[in-house]
Amino acid sequence: MISVSMIEPTLQQAADSFGAGNHRQAERLCEQVLECAPDHPDALHLLGMLRLASGRAGEAISPLQEALRANPRNLSALEALSIAFGTVGEYRKAEIVIRQMLAAGADLPVVSARLGITLARQGKWNDALPAFEEAVRGDPQLAEAHYELGNALLELGLPGEALIRLERALALEPGHAGAHNALGVALRALGRTDEAVASFRRAQARDGNFAPAFQNLGIALLDQGRLEEARTCLERAIQLKNDNAPAYCALGAVLQEQGRWAEAAERYERALALEPGFAGAEYNLALARLYLKQFDRAWTLYERRLDSEGIRGRLRKDLATVDRFERLSRWQGPGERGAGGVAVWGEQGIGDQLLYSTLIPDLIAAGVRFVYEVDARLVAAYERAFPGSRFVSMRHPPDDALLRAERVLLAGSLPRLFRRTRESFARQPRRLLSALPERVAHYRGRLEALGPGPKVALSWYSRRREEWQTPRKSVPLMTFAPLLGVPRMHFVDVQYGDTAAEREAVEAATGVRLLRFEGVDYFNDLEEVLAILEACDLLITTSNATAHFAGVLGKRTWLLYLAENPPFHYWARDCSNRSIWYPAVEIVSAPHLSKWAPLVEHAAARLAQNQACLTAGRSGS
Repeated sequence: MISVSMIEPTLQQAADSFGAGNHRQAERLCEQVLECAPDHPDALHLLGMLRLASGRAGEAISPLQEALRANPRNLSALEALSIAFGTVGEYRKAEIVIRQMLAAGADLPVVSARLGITLARQGKWNDALPAFEEAVRGDPQLAEAHYELGNALLELGLPGEALIRLERALALEPGHAGAHNALGVALRALGRTDEAVASFRRAQARDGNFAPAFQNLGIALLDQGRLEEARTCLERAIQLKNDNAPAYCALGAVLQEQGRWAEAAERYERALALEPGFAGAEYNLALARLYLKQFDRAWTLYERRLDSEGIRGRLRKDLATVDRFERLSRWQGPGERGAGGVAVWGEQGIGDQLLYSTLIPDLIAAGVRFVYEVDARLVAAYERAFPGSRFVSMRHPPDDALLRAERVLLAGSLPRLFRRTRESFARQPRRLLSALPERVAHYRGRLEALGPGPKVALSWYSRRREEWQTPRKSVPLMTFAPLLGVPRMHFVDVQYGDTAAEREAVEAATGVRLLRFEGVDYFNDLEEVLAILEACDLLITTSNATAHFAGVLGKRTWLLYLAENPPFHYWARDCSNRSIWYPAVEIVSAPHLSKWAPLVEHAAARLAQNQACLTAGRSGS
């Protein structure tokens, strides 16, 4: 043990060793001082700093706390203690210490930024925002504060404002890899995907081991449909940080888009092993298992869609409606005693609504008293199909009948009750809805006036928001030119949206004029759309809402998709090459048909071979 007279020289020697990078010797000297004077605040402070610098944040906490008992306003010790708490994940304690620093007169901008970071780590983004704003006001040249403020604005769903802050951070510190990465996130959120890709690449150039840049670049490349590049980036992100659950989930999405559904499921499972309860991974795993026809396991996971922020935002246009639904008592199925009336709430787009409504006959067969929410454009069609049942329009706020019911269920939860096995899909109705007979007769008469030969409806486009799915769901009408070359056929444009320019270009190139029933709003006049489809002999379509309309009508349909890889699980074929959900929808695809041109040529050859049977039964296959 050293003598009392040697305390100060020994402590100075420890400080010199620390400054020289000899942490082990410095720590031994501190311990010698503390053997002689256990409460020496400077020795405790230095020992805590040494342990923190040596990567032993947990061991640094106790001596720093003891040092602060002697001098609670020791800013250096407070700073070190806040860092130690933050390093071990004790963010609330770090926040308390940082507030003590502010009270003790610490440099306001830097400490305000640190307070914001600590609040952000706790998910308190609304509280973090003013802390970062205070830091920026105190020192407009503090690049890190602008960067963190940009991150907070991103988390709060304000990418436009985040963009301004992140650009300012980069003006102050052009080599900031994190700011380039965050700027890419903001640009992607604003739909500026090409610029986002460039920003992520700049982040990589500044730091070749920055995993978030590889992860986000992979996701942006997925947006663009550049799947192999996306896969490479995401695999690199995982190599850099192998406990990265979001990267595994994104890699699963890439593999799913490539038709590698089983491998995708493995990546989702890995993401969940790393982060149990990761709702996005659970939802994606549900979709993969649905494609793989593992229905029992899939539908249970599918229930987590309410907990996935991205999916939740697509369930209804007004999120307040989803919030109201969640406050109501959930129906557990026909076996639930005393459930009384059940309200089935619609969800997602028109195609999903039609798909889930194919389970209405199961509800009726189970003797369930229900009110069912459907798209306002189709209420009359459902009332015709099920005259003893009650249907209400989807609207915001929801119909009072949905709020008064004793139990509620989202339509997408019906399959969990009625389609848990492959065999149960044998109950799928061949025909669910019917068009108005007088309107069918009207359009059929106009079609017959074209002359003999099958009347073939065409649809080629989907308004799906996801950019990466567009090449798999949408093609220019000109791509269908080989179909138009099949002789003795009449073709009908049933594509929603303005198609005039495409039809004119196709007519100029092929000499074939597609019939378009002018005056029909193909997006809103769905009764007319149903009648037109019913009047035709066949629909040839890509994956879009029109395919669902034909499916519920039981209209003979050829659904085209590339390389045996359906855009959605519900277009997976059964053993007879038909959709498992819509018996009248035949799948036209093959593993070797990975481009639209050969796929359409294949469909055209089939069309030529099937002329005779197309008009034999207009409502059948």
